[in-house]
Amino acid sequence: MFDILLQNHQLFLQGLGTTLKLLVFIMIIGIPGGLVLGIIGARYSLIASKIVEGLKFFTKVVPVLVLLFWLHFPFQALLEIVIDPFWTTVLALGFVNLVFVAHVIQNELKLMPKQYREAGLSLGMSKRQIITYIEIPILMKRLVPTISLGQATMLEYTLFASLISVPELFRVAQTVNAMVYDPVAVYSLLVIFFLVILTPLHVFINHYKKKNNISYA
Repeated sequence: MFDILLQNHQLFLQGLGTTLKLLVFIMIIGIPGGLVLGIIGARYSLIASKIVEGLKFFTKVVPVLVLLFWLHFPFQALLEIVIDPFWTTVLALGFVNLVFVAHVIQNELKLMPKQYREAGLSLGMSKRQIITYIEIPILMKRLVPTISLGQATMLEYTLFASLISVPELFRVAQTVNAMVYDPVAVYSLLVIFFLVILTPLHVFINHYKKKNNISYA
């Protein structure tokens, strides 16, 4: 198994690099955008709140793979454009990630006790200052595990990119297997890759939950 890795390490490294690059762009779109949209929906606009709920329903009923293929084929055909499959994947999964983060943030802010805002107002703080200095820090401590797990799911979703010819890790594994025809060894390496990438994240999340448990009760 490891001789296959040594012989094809350049391909595997390129595939891993593409997978991680996909994840970085998906996070850049999803986390800041979702944070802003979630705050607007929870604190400033009922319309934005309804939009978040509607988009969350959309991502629930439309599978990620279907959305990805729709953006890759019919959407581009309708617009008569051609987009690199890498960026199509970033757009599809970035959108799903943004909706996920926005929905989580919005719901959490709605659950947050009014006493926090009332305390800020009694100190003469503006609505913006209350959100920035009181609510967001509490929010982050409560939601870091949930959002981190969401990013792990986004990493798993990048496997779908192989179906539209993005040379990410799974696509590379398929290519190597076609050359050496040893599926047991090749896909075992894939299991090891994901264990190495995701195990530290899950260990961190469990540790974080124990150290930063904030309850509203």
